[in-house]
Amino acid sequence: MRAASIAALAPIVVTAHVLMLPQLAQGADYLRGSQIEQPVEPPSFSSGRADWSGIYFGGTVGFGTSQFDAAKQSAQLMDQAFHQLLVRPYGVDLIRLGKQGSDKTTFGGFVGYNFLFGDVVLGAELEYQRADFATSEEKSASRLYTNIIPTTVPSTLATEPVGTETVISVAAHSKNKIEDFAVAKFRAGYVMGNFMPYLTLGAAIGRIRSDGRASQQNSTTESYDTYNVVTSVDPLTGAVTYSRGLYAGRASFISDRGASGAGVPKSGYVPGFAIGGGVDALLTDNLFLRAEFQRIYFSEFKGVEAIVDTAKVGAALKF
Repeated sequence: MRAASIAALAPIVVTAHVLMLPQLAQGADYLRGSQIEQPVEPPSFSSGRADWSGIYFGGTVGFGTSQFDAAKQSAQLMDQAFHQLLVRPYGVDLIRLGKQGSDKTTFGGFVGYNFLFGDVVLGAELEYQRADFATSEEKSASRLYTNIIPTTVPSTLATEPVGTETVISVAAHSKNKIEDFAVAKFRAGYVMGNFMPYLTLGAAIGRIRSDGRASQQNSTTESYDTYNVVTSVDPLTGAVTYSRGLYAGRASFISDRGASGAGVPKSGYVPGFAIGGGVDALLTDNLFLRAEFQRIYFSEFKGVEAIVDTAKVGAALKF
């Protein structure tokens, strides 16, 4: 009797189990889904609106090239060396120093502040760079000139001036060095998502040392012909008669010789103006990378004009 009751209930249990399978499957899926985090979309690096405003500071490393032009310096030094000498017009332009370049790795730091106006960024920045750009140039020359100085030999029966020969020798050198420089500049940029290209314009000051020197030597030799002189004396009157005899040869002597120099080492600070541009790339809210090119035109210092180009990469923190 009990076995028959169980057999009668079996079809009902099987039917209920089949009907409940979909609900059990959905419950299992729900439980599994509650333990899996939903994927988060990464932020776009080139779109959206980044906040570039605020103070920032960072460091850079780069490559720089310099050009020193000592043409004016050598002209000034040669003019001082010859001063008011008779040979000045012939020797003062014998040589001219020119342009020399130097390449160096640069290191530096910067601090600045940005103001955000919509998509436009305006700011001010102070930068320092250590470079040690140095150049050295030396030149020398000698030339022979004839009859630029009048002869002092008188024309007589026994002598006849031939002329003068003047040798002028000059030498000059210019050694220049920019140890470091600082730039205060304004920046204007445009926000392009997490990128900000910008242009810069500012004033620079550099620490420079210039050792320019020039020297000259000149020597003038006079040459003249000599003759045998026949002398006769009138026995009655005692008058002496001179007449040129045979050609005896040529003689010469140094009638003038001189040397002088000019120039001393000078160190100081020289102003300039800087132009450039670059791009900043914001990695996080507080960290950005930088790539920048800058050219500085320094004012003349002791006759030397200098131009410095730098290409730098760096990183900075923003607050």
